[in-house]
Amino acid sequence: MKESIISAEELYTQIDSTKDKDFLFFEKLDNKKIIVVKTKYHSLITSSIVFDFINNMEKGDKIKAGEFQKQLGIIDAPGCFELPLITKKILDAYSPKLILTVGCIIKGDTKHDEYLASTVINGIRNLSLQYNTPIINGILTTDNEQQAIDRAGKKYQKGMEFAESVKEMINIFDKFDKNEFS
Repeated sequence: MKESIISAEELYTQIDSTKDKDFLFFEKLDNKKIIVVKTKYHSLITSSIVFDFINNMEKGDKIKAGEFQKQLGIIDAPGCFELPLITKKILDAYSPKLILTVGCIIKGDTKHDEYLASTVINGIRNLSLQYNTPIINGILTTDNEQQAIDRAGKKYQKGMEFAESVKEMINIFDKFDKNEFS
């Protein structure tokens, strides 16, 4: 299937603190607290989610603009099917506090999207449980391209939702680490 051309008007195209439209993702993963694994397929959509995610993480009361990026590693996967394996390799090689997987699966003429989404999401869930590491499911599953644009972009701001989930999960796991639930 060929990837179609998407207008970026409704999507996030940069990180607020860098103002660099051609921002390149940082792939050094050593000592990173949060690692994002995003797909190249539907790149405008997945990049929009990541830009929105970073912008909203940096809006936190404890994180200054640009500081969060020092705690963040980002790596590209070819497509959604590869997300679980790359995530496993990251978990085997590094000790991030959390991983965010970002992808986009758009319904086609067959049931391929259903099989792919189920396989990938189950794989990611299993890794989260196996490694006792929060893995945020940032995979969009939509009926059409416009729904994906709406969710990844300025209309529904899924990146912001993922940032809130990350903050909450880190807070909860920090409380476990400090034995605050006893």
